[in-house]
Order: sequence, then structure tokens, then C-alpha cells
Amino acid sequence: EPWLSLKKRAVIIALHKNGLTGKSIAARKIAPQSTIYRIIKNFKERGSIVAKKSPWRPRKTSKRQDRLLKVFQLRDPATSSAELAQEWQQAGVSASARTVRRRLLEQVLVSRRAAKKPLLSRKNIRDRLIVCKKYREWTAKDWGKVISSDESPFRLFGTSGKQLVQRRRGECYHQSCLTPTVKHPETIHVWGCFSAKGVGSLTVLPKNTTMNKEWNQNVLREQLLPTVQEQADKMQALIVQEWTAISQDLVQKLIESMPGRIAEVLKKRGQHYKY
Repeated sequence: EPWLSLKKRAVIIALHKNGLTGKSIAARKIAPQSTIYRIIKNFKERGSIVAKKSPWRPRKTSKRQDRLLKVFQLRDPATSSAELAQEWQQAGVSASARTVRRRLLEQVLVSRRAAKKPLLSRKNIRDRLIVCKKYREWTAKDWGKVISSDESPFRLFGTSGKQLVQRRRGECYHQSCLTPTVKHPETIHVWGCFSAKGVGSLTVLPKNTTMNKEWNQNVLREQLLPTVQEQADKMQALIVQEWTAISQDLVQKLIESMPGRIAEVLKKRGQHYKY
């Protein structure tokens, strides 16, 4: 407690020698009770009322400077710790990149790999909003009537993402710690679709062939339309199956309900009713 004057420390020790407890001394509002106990303990162990010097180096930056660093980082999340250290230095704070990382960690700003997403232009954003606003009232039942399709590439060698390895120092280029690469890896593009009825057929394009306008039209003609027809055939079969499953009891109930239906329509003057 370096902030407490030597005079107050001497008073605390004098009161303690006179038999007062730490709680009784704290009642006199000289210092917090925990501080008083530490001063008494320090006096018993070292015989001195002078505060012990901290074994740690004093903090190099203030809270205001730490907040400034946070502003720098949030302004451009891709800025490296070395670049932040230089920017911080221009603001009058001399600190290493390691100190920068520690300060950011204290403010829950952790270095993470950036997620990969397609670039959105202003037009993309506008179109996305138009579509979402148009269909915001759709339910899952409505979306169940839609066939969704997309294509995706798969590399036959290596990985297009970042791969982490656990290694010892000096093993950076050890064979077991490398991710092998080739200049022109073979890539397979596939196209598929699905709906509430299930997945459609999967189209595999020839190796190293990308989906262009011609291939897209070909896939829609050769795969999507047959998929729609296949689902229509399944639906037709289900309709026939359900129709033949109608029991005679149900038919009889429908016939017997006709007088009541007629009366209800007349009562409602032709408007909707419960049937």
C-alpha cells in the first residue's frame, strides 16, 4: 500500500502495540481493514513500516493509453501487433509488439483467423435485402416448395484452408510439419440440389472444369428438370396411394355431413364456414 503515508503506518503500528485489533483500528477510518492487517503483518515479518517494493516492473502504460490502443485495433482489425506498436509509438507510447498483444488480450481482443466469405458489393447487399424483405413472411412450409441448388469445388490435393500443426522449435520445415502443395492441383466441381422432398441427383463436372454459363444451363436442363419431374412422379404416386387408402367409413361420413354443410353455407350467406 504505497499510497498510505508513513505517519499513518506509524499510527497503525502504535495502536496495534497498545493491544487494538485490526478491526478496532479500521473502525477509526485510518485505512481499510485488509490494508491494516497487511501493514501489521509486514511489520512483524520485517520490523519496518516501509512498504515492500513490488517484485514486478511497474506497468508501462496507463488505462487511457490502453483504451487508445483498443481504438487503433477496432478501427482496423487486420492490423498486426507490430504495426499497432508503431502507431502507438506515434501517439507517445513506446512498447513492444508483445506488450501490444498482452494489452489487447486484457481487453478481450484475441487474434483469430479471419473467416472467409464472398465479397459483398453494395449491389449484393441491396439485392440481399430486397429478397429478404420480399420473403420475410414465408414459413418453413413455403420454403419447402422451393428447390435450392449450388455448386462447390473440391481439391484433390492439399487444402485450401489453414492447417495447424504441433511442433517443436526448429521443426518448421520438418517433413511431418509441412503441408505439401502443387502448382496446379486437380479440382472437382459438383452441383446438387435439394428440397423438402430430399436431395436431388449430384452432378460431377469433368476434372478442372468450372461452372460457367453453358455448364449451368446444361445442368439445369439435364439435372434440375429431371429432378423436378422425378419429384412430381413421386408426388403422383403418393396421391394415388392416399386416394386408394380412403375408407368407406370416411366416404359415408362425408355424405352424411352434406345436409349440415348446406345449412351452414346458407346461414353464412355463402361466406366461409368451419368445414
